[in-house]
Amino acid sequence: MGSSTRLVRMAGLVAAISIGTLCAASAQDWPTKPVKIVVAFGPGGTADVLARIVAAELSSAFKQQFVVENKPGNSGAIGSAQVVRADPDGYTLLIGGAGPHLTGPAINPNIGYETMRDFTHIGMITGDSFMLAASPSLGVKSFADLVAIARAKPVSCGSPGAGSQGHLVQELINQAAGIKLQPVPYRSSAENMTDLLGGHVPLALQPAISVGEHVRAGKAVGLAVTSLERNPVFGDIPTFSELGYPTVRGVAWFWLTGPKNIPPEIVTRLNVELRRIIKSPQVREQFAKSALSTMDLDVPGVNKFLADEVAIWGKLAKDVGLKIQ
Repeated sequence: MGSSTRLVRMAGLVAAISIGTLCAASAQDWPTKPVKIVVAFGPGGTADVLARIVAAELSSAFKQQFVVENKPGNSGAIGSAQVVRADPDGYTLLIGGAGPHLTGPAINPNIGYETMRDFTHIGMITGDSFMLAASPSLGVKSFADLVAIARAKPVSCGSPGAGSQGHLVQELINQAAGIKLQPVPYRSSAENMTDLLGGHVPLALQPAISVGEHVRAGKAVGLAVTSLERNPVFGDIPTFSELGYPTVRGVAWFWLTGPKNIPPEIVTRLNVELRRIIKSPQVREQFAKSALSTMDLDVPGVNKFLADEVAIWGKLAKDVGLKIQ
């Protein structure tokens, strides 16, 4: 080997070491500027509410602003795809959700990403069952009442969007009960609830955290929930399983994620802080009001859980023939 070749290789090695050292130093200093948390849905929805809780707590923990930015569209796929293309420097994060990351890639070949390949999954936030609620103008008091109507003619039902987990749960309801709920996609659960309360759409299937307050206030009628057990906050609302429809189930999980290849040091720091936040008294109290589920998982645990969820819901979406219209 010639001396010139050795010099070139040594120079390359020194450069690689220098870059690695700079990256490590950068990760240790992070964050030195505001961090953006993208919500792939509109303002006021479940993902948005959770993002703002997390952003406020992370801002306090890291002494730097974590700013929520809404990027709605295509059932969460537009905002998610934008994050995939962002620099993996820890300054662009995303609230992961069931629709864009569990069912979407399985039924939309043009979605632009794969959940377990193209993201750095950081930490779990919370999970919420879906609640089917009716506008009082529909005149139903129970799911049995709805079945009697919907077997005769289709009934419009708001959902988180085409190809979302909520859309899939609607299809499970249709198959199990032999009825036709016609999906009406919304960019956020808040928009869906506005139309439900205004009598513009007769039904809504959204996370319980979004629907529950209106049911408690008597402005909407809770018909059933998709959890395996009754929601302790809404104990008078039955599960689909106890109504005789055990295949109708589902928990809408939300987590913190970002583009692939975020430095492990940043990921670990965020995971530790997020787990601390979720266990803090003030956040636990907020979650308890809506009986939200939580999981205390390290980074490998998060990835294992999400890989299992992708496999389960992706297969289910294909089995029921869910398609992007």
